[in-house]
Amino acid sequence: MDKTNGGYCEQCARARLEFGSLYCKDCMEKKLSAYCAVGGQSGSKKGIWIGFAVTLLLAAALNIAFPSTLMHVLYIVPIILLATLTNNIIPSLGLTVAVILLSMYLNTLRAEMLFSVLGFIGVVFLIRRLVMISQGNNRQRLENEEMFMSTIIAFSRSIDARDPYTAFHSKNVAQYARKIAIQLDIGEEMTETVYMAGLIHDIGKIGTPEHILHKEARLTEEEYDKMKQHAEDGYQIIKDIKRLREMKVTEMVRHHHERYDGKGYPSGLKGEDIPLGARILAVSDAFDAMTTNRSYRQKLSVETAAAELERHSGSQFDPAIAEAMLKVLQREQLIQSEEANLKSAARLPLQQSI
Repeated sequence: MDKTNGGYCEQCARARLEFGSLYCKDCMEKKLSAYCAVGGQSGSKKGIWIGFAVTLLLAAALNIAFPSTLMHVLYIVPIILLATLTNNIIPSLGLTVAVILLSMYLNTLRAEMLFSVLGFIGVVFLIRRLVMISQGNNRQRLENEEMFMSTIIAFSRSIDARDPYTAFHSKNVAQYARKIAIQLDIGEEMTETVYMAGLIHDIGKIGTPEHILHKEARLTEEEYDKMKQHAEDGYQIIKDIKRLREMKVTEMVRHHHERYDGKGYPSGLKGEDIPLGARILAVSDAFDAMTTNRSYRQKLSVETAAAELERHSGSQFDPAIAEAMLKVLQREQLIQSEEANLKSAARLPLQQSI
């Protein structure tokens, strides 16, 4: 996994862009095999193995300190933990039998202990059944997320297909948004939410007339008002999709054209009243718009676009997010850092005199 890609490997990133998959095949298999039915995450298995060892040693120690057939019941705890850890029933039963033999060795063998043994084995089968159901639900959840992601990708491609000048715009905005989110260190979940919002941020343009989208001259006031409706139209299109509403993607789509100084649309929100994801999208959207060809103008250079972000920081853009975008560009060596600029400036007089 690569933190610079939001916790996804390079193959995952390619799979998402090309096929709408959340994970590549290898990572999906790892997630399925590492899934822990008790904790839900692969890291939980280590804790449960430790718990198994501790409770087993504790049960044996108590059994030695207080020899009694009643102590036999204590072994049910490590057996239950053990049943959740092994995916195959054979090793699970084998280890369970070993634990049972240990308890029988430390106790006087009596006929009633056989009932406990049968009870232990029954518990193992019951727990294994519950684990299988949990793992099946996890697989179904991942498959549902895959299908959901594919739907979002399809939305994104349908938007970009309407205008050859903005082809790949949604994908570019989503990628910039993810990089900014990683730079801001706002967490993997929020990073992926912003990425998803970037893919469909312009979905409202499906309802924008073709002659406005493709117009090469300056838009009239009436046409501009119609263009501005795409933010609210996009919200209306996706607002009833429960998952997007829960993830706050709907609000990000609705407010990605708000300005930090409150002069944006559709609601005129100001400062931190604008959802964080929408502020990230505003910077990502503006940067991609400036650095790609449009029907009404040629693209700007990366350096010029970066300078525009800096110039409008605090008015159009959230200063912290504009700064994060500049750091991303510097890290990817698309623009020079301030330190590099100072060094260049210091060398400039000497170069001019040569």
